Amino acid sequence: MDLILQQALPHQQEAIDRIAGVFDGIIPGAPSRYYENPALPDRLDTYREKITEIQQTIPAEYRTNAENDDYLNLDIKMETGTGKTYVYTKTMYELHQRYGFNKFIIVVPSLAIKSGTAQFLKDDYVRRHFSDGCGYGAELEVGVLEAPKNKKKGRSYFPYVISEFVRGSCQNSRKIYVLLLNMQLLTGAKVLTR
Repeated sequence: MDLILQQALPHQQEAIDRIAGVFDGIIPGAPSRYYENPALPDRLDTYREKITEIQQTIPAEYRTNAENDDYLNLDIKMETGTGKTYVYTKTMYELHQRYGFNKFIIVVPSLAIKSGTAQFLKDDYVRRHFSDGCGYGAELEVGVLEAPKNKKKGRSYFPYVISEFVRGSCQNSRKIYVLLLNMQLLTGAKVLTR
C-alpha cells in the first residue's frame, strides 16, 4: 500500500518558497569542476540579509541567528507530523529545477530518523509523486553514510558513499545527489578523521 502524498499544502509550500527565495535574483555561474554545484556569486551579506529578512516573518523559536555567524545555513524546523521530510525533499527538487543545484547533504538527529528518511527518499511511490505528480524531471540518488563497523588490522577506509557523492556529476541534469547522515557521525570526530 502506497502513501498518498499531497502537494502544495500551504504551510509546506510556504517553507519551500522561503528557502528557495534566499536565492531569488541571483544567477549561479557554471561550476568550475564537473562534480560541483553551480557557483554562487560571493555575496555573503546579500544571503545573510535575505535569511534574516525571512526569519523575521517566522516565530522566534524557529529562527537561527545568522547575523554573527561566519557561515550560513538553512534549516527546516517544523512541528512533528507537519511534513518536514516532504518539505526538504521537495525543496531539493525546487532548488535543482530553479538554480541547478544537484548536491545536498541531509543531517538528521538520530539513527531512527535516518532510517525513516532513507526509506522515504528511496521508495518508488515518493519517486513517482515527485516525477509524475509534481513534474520534476530528475531523480534522487541517495547515499546513506553509516558508522564503520569492521576494521581490518586497525585500518579505516574512506567511506565509499562519500566518494560516490563527491563524484556525482552536475553534467547529468536528471540526477540529484543526496548524502544522508546522522548528527553523531559529525560530532564523533573519531568516526571521520581516521
